[in-house]
Amino acid sequence: MDLQIATTEKVCPREEIAAYVDGEISPREELELELHFAACKACADELNSQKTLLCALDSIGHGKEEIELPEDFTKVVVTAAESKVSGLRRPQERRKALFVCAGLFFLIVLALGGETRAVFGSFGTIAEQFAIAGSFLVHFVYDITVGVTIILRSLSNQLVFNSAVSFFVITVIFLISLLTLSRLVLRHNHRA
Repeated sequence: MDLQIATTEKVCPREEIAAYVDGEISPREELELELHFAACKACADELNSQKTLLCALDSIGHGKEEIELPEDFTKVVVTAAESKVSGLRRPQERRKALFVCAGLFFLIVLALGGETRAVFGSFGTIAEQFAIAGSFLVHFVYDITVGVTIILRSLSNQLVFNSAVSFFVITVIFLISLLTLSRLVLRHNHRA
């Protein structure tokens, strides 16, 4: 029984049945296949099943009305797709990716062996230079902030507490800012 199936599979042109159904073979090959279908029940059954499948697929599209899409369907789909892109990755995936990248980095370092110092030595000096520049920038900003704070504090002590007009102006500015803040909060609560 297994021998008969094996010889049938070798002789039967299974791949050509789909080409026959689609009409993609020459008339000579078509005649040879029809003669083979008359002699081989397995291939005739395969041919009938493929024809049945094609008829079923053709009948699916007929007799039903086409679905009308809204005018802004494409716009809605594109907008929804663009707004959902940021949610495709979960934080766990980012942590796992970071862990994998760190592991690969350490494998590269181990693979380089003695060459690691030569390869990463220049990165050390570059990192030191960036650290020095960053430290200078932080100290510079800190010193300017402290200086401006001291100057403003001394000016405010002179103006606010020694002058009734400046105290009145600052009070009016404070009240206007409170009024503006309350209106912004109400507007925000109204939208929500």
